[in-house]
Amino acid sequence: MKLSRIKKMLKSLDTWLIVLSLIVFLLKLAIISEPWPKLEPKDCRDPPFPTECAFIFDEAHYVPAARKMMEGMAVNNEHPPLSKVLIILGILIFGDNPVGWRIFMVLSGAISVYLVGKLSYLLLGNQNLAFISATLFAFDITSFNLSSMAILDPPALALSMFSAILFLKKRYVYSGVFMGLALLSKISSIFILLALLFFQLIREAYLKPKLIDALRNFMVVLEKSLIISVLVLVAGLAVYDYAYNVFSTPFGHIDYILNYHTILTFKEGDTVHMPLSWTNPFLQYPRESYYVVTVTENGKTYHPVAYYSMQTPLWWMTWLIVAFMLYLSYINLENRVFPEIEIFTLSWISFTYFIYFPLAYLMHRWVYPFYFYQTVPIIAVGITYILSEDKFSKLILYVLTALQIAWFIVWFPVKPQWLIDLLLLLNLPA
Repeated sequence: MKLSRIKKMLKSLDTWLIVLSLIVFLLKLAIISEPWPKLEPKDCRDPPFPTECAFIFDEAHYVPAARKMMEGMAVNNEHPPLSKVLIILGILIFGDNPVGWRIFMVLSGAISVYLVGKLSYLLLGNQNLAFISATLFAFDITSFNLSSMAILDPPALALSMFSAILFLKKRYVYSGVFMGLALLSKISSIFILLALLFFQLIREAYLKPKLIDALRNFMVVLEKSLIISVLVLVAGLAVYDYAYNVFSTPFGHIDYILNYHTILTFKEGDTVHMPLSWTNPFLQYPRESYYVVTVTENGKTYHPVAYYSMQTPLWWMTWLIVAFMLYLSYINLENRVFPEIEIFTLSWISFTYFIYFPLAYLMHRWVYPFYFYQTVPIIAVGITYILSEDKFSKLILYVLTALQIAWFIVWFPVKPQWLIDLLLLLNLPA
Protein backbone atom coordinates (compact mmCIF):
# COMPACT_ATOMS: atom_id res chain seq x y z
CA MET A 1 0.00 0.00 0.00
CA LYS A 2 1.34 3.41 -0.96
CA LEU A 3 2.34 5.81 1.82
CA SER A 4 0.02 8.50 0.45
CA ARG A 5 -2.92 6.12 0.68
CA ILE A 6 -2.06 5.25 4.28
CA LYS A 7 -1.90 8.95 5.17
CA LYS A 8 -5.27 9.49 3.50
CA MET A 9 -6.78 6.63 5.49
CA LEU A 10 -5.38 8.02 8.75
CA LYS A 11 -7.03 11.37 8.00
CA SER A 12 -10.38 9.74 7.27
CA LEU A 13 -13.14 10.02 9.86
CA ASP A 14 -14.45 6.62 8.79
CA THR A 15 -11.13 5.00 9.66
CA TRP A 16 -11.13 6.35 13.20
CA LEU A 17 -14.80 5.63 13.77
CA ILE A 18 -14.27 2.05 12.61
CA VAL A 19 -11.27 1.71 14.95
CA LEU A 20 -13.31 3.09 17.86
CA SER A 21 -16.25 0.81 17.05
CA LEU A 22 -13.90 -2.15 16.78
CA ILE A 23 -12.43 -1.36 20.22
CA VAL A 24 -15.93 -1.27 21.70
CA PHE A 25 -16.84 -4.51 19.90
CA LEU A 26 -13.72 -6.27 21.22
CA LEU A 27 -14.37 -5.03 24.76
CA LYS A 28 -17.89 -6.37 24.56
CA LEU A 29 -16.70 -9.62 23.02
CA ALA A 30 -14.17 -10.06 25.83
CA ILE A 31 -16.95 -10.07 28.45
CA ILE A 32 -19.81 -11.58 26.43
CA SER A 33 -19.60 -14.89 28.29
CA GLU A 34 -19.96 -13.31 31.73
CA PRO A 35 -22.07 -14.36 33.45
CA TRP A 36 -22.28 -17.95 32.13
CA PRO A 37 -25.26 -20.13 33.15
CA LYS A 38 -24.79 -23.03 35.55
CA LEU A 39 -28.17 -24.50 34.62
CA GLU A 40 -29.39 -26.08 31.40
CA PRO A 41 -31.67 -24.07 29.08
CA LYS A 42 -34.61 -26.35 29.95
CA ASP A 43 -34.23 -25.30 33.60
CA CYS A 44 -34.36 -21.60 32.68
CA ARG A 45 -37.49 -21.59 30.60
CA ASP A 46 -40.14 -20.20 32.96
CA PRO A 47 -40.00 -17.72 35.86
CA PRO A 48 -38.91 -17.38 38.55
CA PHE A 49 -35.35 -17.61 37.25
CA PRO A 50 -32.51 -18.36 39.69
CA THR A 51 -29.25 -16.47 39.45
CA GLU A 52 -27.67 -19.58 37.94
CA CYS A 53 -29.58 -18.91 34.70
CA ALA A 54 -27.17 -15.98 34.19
CA PHE A 55 -29.76 -13.60 32.78
CA ILE A 56 -28.78 -9.94 32.99
CA PHE A 57 -31.71 -7.62 33.57
CA ASP A 58 -34.48 -8.07 30.95
CA GLU A 59 -32.73 -11.00 29.33
CA ALA A 60 -35.01 -12.91 31.70
CA HIS A 61 -37.90 -11.86 29.43
CA TYR A 62 -36.41 -12.11 25.98
CA VAL A 63 -34.10 -15.16 26.05
CA PRO A 64 -36.88 -17.48 27.31
CA ALA A 65 -39.22 -15.86 24.77
CA ALA A 66 -36.72 -16.60 21.98
CA ARG A 67 -36.43 -20.21 23.15
CA LYS A 68 -40.20 -20.65 23.07
CA MET A 69 -40.44 -18.98 19.66
CA MET A 70 -37.95 -21.55 18.38
CA GLU A 71 -40.42 -24.20 19.53
CA GLY A 72 -43.21 -22.53 17.57
CA MET A 73 -44.86 -20.77 20.50
CA ALA A 74 -46.11 -17.18 20.18
CA VAL A 75 -44.95 -15.36 23.32
CA ASN A 76 -44.07 -11.84 24.46
CA ASN A 77 -46.46 -10.44 21.84
CA GLU A 78 -46.59 -7.08 23.60
CA HIS A 79 -43.26 -6.38 21.91
CA PRO A 80 -42.43 -6.64 18.18
CA PRO A 81 -40.40 -9.69 17.15
CA LEU A 82 -37.26 -8.51 15.31
CA SER A 83 -34.87 -8.22 18.26
CA LYS A 84 -36.00 -11.63 19.49
CA VAL A 85 -35.45 -13.03 15.99
CA LEU A 86 -31.85 -11.75 16.21
CA ILE A 87 -31.46 -13.57 19.54
CA ILE A 88 -32.76 -16.73 17.85
CA LEU A 89 -30.34 -16.25 14.96
CA GLY A 90 -27.45 -15.92 17.43
CA ILE A 91 -28.54 -19.09 19.21
CA LEU A 92 -28.72 -20.99 15.92
CA ILE A 93 -25.20 -19.89 15.00
CA PHE A 94 -23.38 -20.00 18.36
CA GLY A 95 -25.64 -22.18 20.50
CA ASP A 96 -28.04 -21.55 23.36
CA ASN A 97 -25.53 -19.74 25.55
CA PRO A 98 -24.62 -16.12 26.36
CA VAL A 99 -22.56 -15.76 23.17
CA GLY A 100 -25.54 -16.77 21.08
CA TRP A 101 -27.99 -14.61 23.05
CA ARG A 102 -25.89 -11.46 22.98
CA ILE A 103 -23.77 -11.45 19.83
CA PHE A 104 -26.12 -9.42 17.65
CA MET A 105 -26.80 -6.97 20.49
CA VAL A 106 -23.04 -6.52 20.93
CA LEU A 107 -22.69 -5.92 17.20
CA SER A 108 -25.58 -3.42 17.25
CA GLY A 109 -23.96 -1.52 20.12
CA ALA A 110 -20.63 -1.28 18.30
CA ILE A 111 -22.32 -0.14 15.07
CA SER A 112 -24.19 2.54 17.03
CA VAL A 113 -20.85 4.08 18.04
CA TYR A 114 -19.95 4.47 14.37
CA LEU A 115 -23.39 5.90 13.57
CA VAL A 116 -23.20 8.51 16.34
CA GLY A 117 -19.98 9.77 14.77
CA LYS A 118 -21.58 9.89 11.32
CA LEU A 119 -24.64 11.71 12.65
CA SER A 120 -22.42 14.20 14.45
CA TYR A 121 -20.42 14.87 11.28
CA LEU A 122 -23.62 15.43 9.28
CA LEU A 123 -24.77 18.01 11.80
CA LEU A 124 -21.49 19.67 12.81
CA GLY A 125 -19.35 19.19 9.68
CA ASN A 126 -16.18 18.66 11.72
CA GLN A 127 -14.28 15.36 11.86
CA ASN A 128 -12.63 15.98 15.22
CA LEU A 129 -15.91 16.90 16.87
CA ALA A 130 -17.62 13.89 15.29
CA PHE A 131 -14.98 11.57 16.72
CA ILE A 132 -15.36 13.13 20.19
CA SER A 133 -19.15 12.66 20.00
CA ALA A 134 -18.66 9.00 19.13
CA THR A 135 -16.12 8.61 21.96
CA LEU A 136 -18.48 10.13 24.53
CA PHE A 137 -21.18 7.68 23.48
CA ALA A 138 -18.79 4.71 23.20
CA PHE A 139 -17.64 5.13 26.81
CA ASP A 140 -21.05 5.80 28.31
CA ILE A 141 -21.08 2.91 30.75
CA THR A 142 -24.86 2.49 31.00
CA SER A 143 -25.22 2.52 27.21
CA PHE A 144 -22.33 0.07 26.97
CA ASN A 145 -24.00 -2.26 29.48
CA LEU A 146 -27.41 -2.11 27.81
CA SER A 147 -25.95 -2.89 24.40
CA SER A 148 -24.12 -5.91 25.85
CA MET A 149 -27.35 -7.64 26.86
CA ALA A 150 -29.88 -9.72 24.93
CA ILE A 151 -32.62 -7.10 25.10
CA LEU A 152 -34.68 -5.18 22.54
CA ASP A 153 -32.93 -1.82 22.70
CA PRO A 154 -29.56 -2.20 20.91
CA PRO A 155 -30.93 -3.15 17.46
CA ALA A 156 -33.73 -0.60 17.83
CA LEU A 157 -31.27 2.23 18.48
CA ALA A 158 -28.83 1.21 15.74
CA LEU A 159 -31.62 1.01 13.16
CA SER A 160 -33.06 4.34 14.37
CA MET A 161 -29.64 5.95 13.96
CA PHE A 162 -29.41 4.61 10.40
CA SER A 163 -32.84 6.10 9.77
CA ALA A 164 -31.90 9.50 11.22
CA ILE A 165 -28.75 9.75 9.09
CA LEU A 166 -30.66 8.88 5.94
CA PHE A 167 -33.38 11.36 6.93
CA LEU A 168 -30.85 14.19 7.18
CA LYS A 169 -29.52 13.16 3.77
CA LYS A 170 -33.10 13.50 2.46
CA ARG A 171 -33.25 9.82 1.51
CA TYR A 172 -36.66 9.55 3.08
CA VAL A 173 -37.78 6.21 1.62
CA TYR A 174 -34.68 4.38 2.89
CA SER A 175 -35.01 6.25 6.17
CA GLY A 176 -38.55 4.92 6.45
CA VAL A 177 -37.40 1.37 5.78
CA PHE A 178 -34.82 1.48 8.57
CA MET A 179 -37.27 3.15 10.94
CA GLY A 180 -39.79 0.42 10.17
CA LEU A 181 -37.17 -2.17 11.13
CA ALA A 182 -36.46 -0.18 14.31
CA LEU A 183 -40.16 -0.26 15.15
CA LEU A 184 -40.11 -4.01 14.54
CA SER A 185 -37.32 -4.20 17.14
CA LYS A 186 -38.94 -1.97 19.76
CA ILE A 187 -42.09 0.10 19.39
CA SER A 188 -40.67 3.06 21.37
CA SER A 189 -38.52 3.82 18.31
CA ILE A 190 -41.59 5.81 17.29
CA PHE A 191 -40.27 8.62 19.52
CA ILE A 192 -37.20 9.12 17.33
CA LEU A 193 -39.41 9.08 14.22
CA LEU A 194 -41.63 11.75 15.77
CA ALA A 195 -38.53 13.82 16.58
CA LEU A 196 -37.38 13.66 12.96
CA LEU A 197 -40.81 14.60 11.63
CA PHE A 198 -41.23 17.46 14.10
CA PHE A 199 -37.82 18.83 13.11
CA GLN A 200 -38.81 18.66 9.45
CA LEU A 201 -42.13 20.41 10.12
CA ILE A 202 -40.43 23.29 11.94
CA ARG A 203 -37.81 23.53 9.21
CA GLU A 204 -40.37 23.68 6.40
CA ALA A 205 -42.49 26.22 8.30
CA TYR A 206 -39.47 28.49 8.68
CA LEU A 207 -38.07 28.16 5.15
CA LYS A 208 -41.34 28.52 3.23
CA PRO A 209 -43.02 31.94 3.24
CA LYS A 210 -46.45 30.39 2.70
CA LEU A 211 -47.88 27.91 5.18
CA ILE A 212 -49.56 25.88 2.44
CA ASP A 213 -46.20 25.38 0.69
CA ALA A 214 -44.61 24.30 3.96
CA LEU A 215 -47.37 21.78 4.63
CA ARG A 216 -47.21 20.47 1.06
CA ASN A 217 -43.46 19.84 1.35
CA PHE A 218 -43.88 18.30 4.78
CA MET A 219 -46.59 15.93 3.54
CA VAL A 220 -44.20 14.65 0.87
CA VAL A 221 -41.64 13.81 3.57
CA LEU A 222 -44.38 12.35 5.77
CA GLU A 223 -45.54 10.04 3.00
CA LYS A 224 -42.03 8.82 2.23
CA SER A 225 -40.92 8.28 5.83
CA LEU A 226 -43.88 7.68 8.12
CA ILE A 227 -45.95 5.66 5.65
CA ILE A 228 -42.97 3.52 4.61
CA SER A 229 -42.13 2.95 8.30
CA VAL A 230 -45.67 1.83 9.05
CA LEU A 231 -45.75 -0.43 5.98
CA VAL A 232 -42.51 -2.17 7.05
CA LEU A 233 -43.86 -2.57 10.58
CA VAL A 234 -47.19 -3.95 9.34
CA ALA A 235 -45.47 -6.31 6.90
CA GLY A 236 -43.13 -7.65 9.57
CA LEU A 237 -45.95 -8.20 12.05
CA ALA A 238 -48.04 -9.85 9.33
CA VAL A 239 -45.27 -12.38 8.68
CA TYR A 240 -44.93 -13.08 12.41
CA ASP A 241 -48.70 -13.36 12.98
CA TYR A 242 -49.08 -15.71 10.03
CA ALA A 243 -46.11 -17.86 11.04
CA TYR A 244 -47.24 -18.18 14.66
CA ASN A 245 -51.00 -17.94 14.07
CA VAL A 246 -51.42 -15.15 16.62
CA PHE A 247 -53.51 -12.21 15.40
CA SER A 248 -55.86 -12.29 12.43
CA THR A 249 -54.37 -9.00 11.16
CA PRO A 250 -51.21 -7.05 11.99
CA PHE A 251 -53.42 -4.09 12.94
CA GLY A 252 -54.90 -6.22 15.69
CA HIS A 253 -51.36 -6.91 16.87
CA ILE A 254 -50.51 -3.18 16.86
CA ASP A 255 -53.69 -2.47 18.83
CA TYR A 256 -52.67 -5.11 21.37
CA ILE A 257 -49.18 -3.60 21.73
CA LEU A 258 -50.54 -0.09 22.24
CA ASN A 259 -53.21 -1.20 24.72
CA TYR A 260 -50.67 -3.18 26.68
CA HIS A 261 -48.35 -0.21 27.08
CA THR A 262 -51.14 2.21 28.05
CA ILE A 263 -52.16 0.11 31.07
CA LEU A 264 -48.66 -0.03 32.59
CA THR A 265 -49.36 2.51 35.33
CA PHE A 266 -47.94 2.73 38.83
CA LYS A 267 -49.79 3.32 42.07
CA GLU A 268 -49.02 5.48 45.08
CA GLY A 269 -46.30 3.80 47.10
CA ASP A 270 -44.61 2.11 44.13
CA THR A 271 -40.91 2.84 43.70
CA VAL A 272 -40.48 4.68 40.41
CA HIS A 273 -37.35 6.49 39.27
CA MET A 274 -38.94 9.58 37.76
CA PRO A 275 -37.40 11.26 34.67
CA LEU A 276 -35.87 14.20 36.53
CA SER A 277 -33.70 11.79 38.52
CA TRP A 278 -32.14 10.44 35.31
CA THR A 279 -30.18 13.61 34.54
CA ASN A 280 -29.96 15.58 37.77
CA PRO A 281 -26.55 14.98 39.44
CA PHE A 282 -27.91 16.29 42.76
CA LEU A 283 -31.01 14.09 42.69
CA GLN A 284 -29.75 10.87 41.15
CA TYR A 285 -31.81 7.71 40.95
CA PRO A 286 -30.20 4.93 43.03
CA ARG A 287 -27.69 2.88 41.10
CA GLU A 288 -29.62 -0.12 39.72
CA SER A 289 -28.05 -3.57 39.86
CA TYR A 290 -28.71 -5.56 36.70
CA TYR A 291 -26.41 -8.43 37.67
CA VAL A 292 -23.83 -8.19 40.45
CA VAL A 293 -21.42 -10.76 41.89
CA THR A 294 -20.00 -9.86 45.32
CA VAL A 295 -16.73 -11.26 46.67
CA THR A 296 -15.22 -10.61 50.11
CA GLU A 297 -11.56 -11.49 50.70
CA ASN A 298 -9.20 -10.37 53.46
CA GLY A 299 -11.77 -7.90 54.73
CA LYS A 300 -12.19 -6.27 51.30
CA THR A 301 -15.35 -6.45 49.22
CA TYR A 302 -15.37 -6.15 45.43
CA HIS A 303 -17.53 -7.04 42.43
CA PRO A 304 -15.76 -8.91 39.61
CA VAL A 305 -19.03 -8.87 37.62
CA ALA A 306 -21.30 -5.86 38.07
CA TYR A 307 -23.73 -4.64 35.42
CA TYR A 308 -25.30 -1.39 36.61
CA SER A 309 -27.61 1.30 35.35
CA MET A 310 -26.42 4.71 36.52
CA GLN A 311 -26.00 8.31 35.53
CA THR A 312 -22.76 9.21 33.79
CA PRO A 313 -21.02 12.59 33.43
CA LEU A 314 -22.51 12.82 29.92
CA TRP A 315 -26.07 12.55 31.26
CA TRP A 316 -25.43 15.52 33.57
CA MET A 317 -24.97 17.73 30.50
CA THR A 318 -28.60 17.40 29.40
CA TRP A 319 -29.98 20.58 30.95
CA LEU A 320 -26.92 22.59 29.94
CA ILE A 321 -27.46 21.49 26.34
CA VAL A 322 -31.14 22.39 26.43
CA ALA A 323 -30.40 25.87 27.84
CA PHE A 324 -27.69 26.60 25.28
CA MET A 325 -29.72 25.23 22.36
CA LEU A 326 -32.64 27.46 23.29
CA TYR A 327 -30.34 30.47 23.59
CA LEU A 328 -28.54 29.73 20.31
CA SER A 329 -31.88 29.19 18.57
CA TYR A 330 -32.97 32.63 19.69
CA ILE A 331 -29.72 34.22 18.48
CA ASN A 332 -29.94 32.51 15.09
CA LEU A 333 -33.57 33.47 14.62
CA GLU A 334 -32.70 37.07 15.49
CA ASN A 335 -30.13 36.92 12.69
CA ARG A 336 -32.70 35.32 10.37
CA VAL A 337 -30.83 32.02 10.19
CA PHE A 338 -32.65 28.74 10.73
CA PRO A 339 -31.10 27.04 13.81
CA GLU A 340 -30.90 23.59 12.25
CA ILE A 341 -28.57 21.90 14.73
CA GLU A 342 -30.35 23.44 17.68
CA ILE A 343 -33.87 22.50 16.57
CA PHE A 344 -32.78 18.98 15.62
CA THR A 345 -31.18 18.49 19.05
CA LEU A 346 -34.13 19.94 20.95
CA SER A 347 -36.59 17.84 18.96
CA TRP A 348 -34.66 14.63 19.68
CA ILE A 349 -34.38 15.39 23.41
CA SER A 350 -38.03 16.41 23.62
CA PHE A 351 -39.41 13.25 22.04
CA THR A 352 -37.03 10.76 23.66
CA TYR A 353 -36.72 12.30 27.14
CA PHE A 354 -39.13 15.13 27.90
CA ILE A 355 -42.02 13.05 26.62
CA TYR A 356 -41.66 10.86 29.71
CA PHE A 357 -42.39 13.79 32.04
CA PRO A 358 -46.14 13.99 31.28
CA LEU A 359 -46.30 10.20 30.92
CA ALA A 360 -44.79 9.70 34.38
CA TYR A 361 -45.85 12.73 36.39
CA LEU A 362 -49.36 13.19 34.97
CA MET A 363 -50.42 9.82 33.55
CA HIS A 364 -48.50 7.70 36.12
CA ARG A 365 -47.08 5.48 33.41
CA TRP A 366 -44.17 3.28 34.51
CA VAL A 367 -40.86 4.69 33.31
CA TYR A 368 -37.30 3.42 33.72
CA PRO A 369 -33.92 5.18 33.54
CA PHE A 370 -32.69 2.89 30.75
CA TYR A 371 -35.21 4.63 28.45
CA PHE A 372 -32.63 7.43 28.36
CA TYR A 373 -30.51 5.18 26.13
CA GLN A 374 -32.38 6.67 23.15
CA THR A 375 -31.35 10.18 24.20
CA VAL A 376 -27.65 9.57 24.89
CA PRO A 377 -26.51 9.85 21.22
CA ILE A 378 -27.87 13.37 20.79
CA ILE A 379 -26.48 14.42 24.19
CA ALA A 380 -23.05 13.29 22.94
CA VAL A 381 -23.49 15.36 19.78
CA GLY A 382 -25.04 18.36 21.53
CA ILE A 383 -22.38 18.82 24.20
CA THR A 384 -19.66 18.55 21.57
CA TYR A 385 -21.35 21.30 19.58
CA ILE A 386 -21.77 23.81 22.41
CA LEU A 387 -18.22 23.23 23.73
CA SER A 388 -16.47 23.77 20.41
CA GLU A 389 -16.41 27.55 20.11
CA ASP A 390 -13.11 28.52 21.76
CA LYS A 391 -10.03 27.04 23.41
CA PHE A 392 -11.46 27.18 26.92
CA SER A 393 -14.69 25.43 25.86
CA LYS A 394 -12.69 22.77 24.04
CA LEU A 395 -10.59 22.24 27.18
CA ILE A 396 -13.79 21.60 29.13
CA LEU A 397 -14.88 19.17 26.40
CA TYR A 398 -11.59 17.26 26.65
CA VAL A 399 -11.90 17.13 30.46
CA LEU A 400 -15.46 15.84 30.14
CA THR A 401 -14.32 13.17 27.67
CA ALA A 402 -11.52 12.10 30.00
CA LEU A 403 -13.97 11.96 32.93
CA GLN A 404 -16.38 9.90 30.85
CA ILE A 405 -13.62 7.40 30.01
CA ALA A 406 -12.44 7.26 33.65
CA TRP A 407 -16.03 6.66 34.77
CA PHE A 408 -16.24 3.85 32.22
CA ILE A 409 -13.06 2.19 33.52
CA VAL A 410 -14.13 2.36 37.18
CA TRP A 411 -17.58 0.87 36.48
CA PHE A 412 -16.56 -1.56 33.72
CA PRO A 413 -18.95 -4.52 34.20
CA VAL A 414 -16.47 -7.44 34.14
CA LYS A 415 -13.21 -6.42 35.78
CA PRO A 416 -9.90 -8.23 35.39
CA GLN A 417 -8.04 -8.85 38.63
CA TRP A 418 -5.42 -6.17 37.94
CA LEU A 419 -8.15 -3.54 37.63
CA ILE A 420 -9.82 -4.73 40.83
CA ASP A 421 -6.49 -4.50 42.67
CA LEU A 422 -5.85 -1.01 41.28
CA LEU A 423 -9.31 0.28 42.24
CA LEU A 424 -9.00 -1.17 45.75
CA LEU A 425 -5.56 0.43 46.09
CA LEU A 426 -7.05 3.80 45.08
CA ASN A 427 -10.02 3.30 47.42
CA LEU A 428 -12.43 3.41 44.45
CA PRO A 429 -15.48 1.17 43.89
CA ALA A 430 -14.32 -2.23 42.68
